[in-house]
Amino acid sequence: MLLAASFCASLLHAQTNTTVTASIKGLEDGKWVYYRTLAGDGKDSVQTKDGGFVIKTNIPEGEGNAYIIQIGSKYVENCMTFLYLDKGNVTLKGDGPMMKDIKADGPQYIKDYNAYNDFIKKSPALKGKEELYKKANELYSKDTTAFAALRPQLEKMDSTEKALTKQWVLAHKNSRISSFLLSFNLSGLDFDQKESILNQLTAYAKNNAPGKKVANSIRINNLTGIGKQALNFTQNDTLGKPVSLADFKGKYVLVDFWASWCKPCRAENPNVVAAYNKYKNKNFTVLGVSLDQPTGKEKWLNAIHADNLTWTHVSDLKFWNNAVAKQYDINSIPSNLLIDPSGKIIAKNLHGEELDKKLNEVL
Repeated sequence: MLLAASFCASLLHAQTNTTVTASIKGLEDGKWVYYRTLAGDGKDSVQTKDGGFVIKTNIPEGEGNAYIIQIGSKYVENCMTFLYLDKGNVTLKGDGPMMKDIKADGPQYIKDYNAYNDFIKKSPALKGKEELYKKANELYSKDTTAFAALRPQLEKMDSTEKALTKQWVLAHKNSRISSFLLSFNLSGLDFDQKESILNQLTAYAKNNAPGKKVANSIRINNLTGIGKQALNFTQNDTLGKPVSLADFKGKYVLVDFWASWCKPCRAENPNVVAAYNKYKNKNFTVLGVSLDQPTGKEKWLNAIHADNLTWTHVSDLKFWNNAVAKQYDINSIPSNLLIDPSGKIIAKNLHGEELDKKLNEVL
């Protein structure tokens, strides 16, 4: 019995290696706090008590990741915080309301993330960043012309921040925050740059979920980059009939990744419809791959009809775990691949005028 009790105690200890203790002024008791990785894994919840909450979870070695912690199930201002979590004890403190200006302390990865944020915040090259982004947010839905005029400044600011982030990462090659930043803040870099940076990080720094994700993206890009032969796949269409990419060989085919719940996808659909109608008689077609959820088949079908998407559609209804999306490392939608009659990938992520321009060029 003593041996069994000892074993159970050690097992319980092993299953809880990360604790997040929050203390927030004015936080009501009894509110639900939800936490999960950015990809939606490890979902769980706790309730607030005595002006705070305590999250106890287990993060296996090599699985540190970006987490969202949110107070309440619905989004409201200051309801959430975003941070990297790995093994260890983390404290969160704030003056409220909710998660506004909350401060984290704890293991080295928390200290590193704070150091990075201070480095960015205090950089003279980024002076006026918060005011610029605030102005852009105000103009985004109110004055599209003024927002467009502001775009060059936004792009310059973004480019400067990326350059500074890259500088910080290369100065902290043994920090797991560096692979986290490479995966998220530097996700827009081309694959050659990402591979160069990743190769300079230590094995320790790369041993987490973001580091593995970047390595996997580089590996898949080497298999599915522009100029490579498209990897074949088979999924069921709207009637449950298996459809293979190989069925379209001999045609130009746009493999279009989308979902009924994705507003940017729905906004882009008219452009895809226009391209399809313009070029469908010139050896061109579209194959839609939906990232709809397991309970979303009806919404998927309704969206196809509502948006007049009159081409072939397939899905395994597994949301972001869609097998084809995984195969091609699709991490955001709308996204697409243009494949030539020989099965070679000749372009990626063509939207709006870019799609029409490329199709006009090849057809």
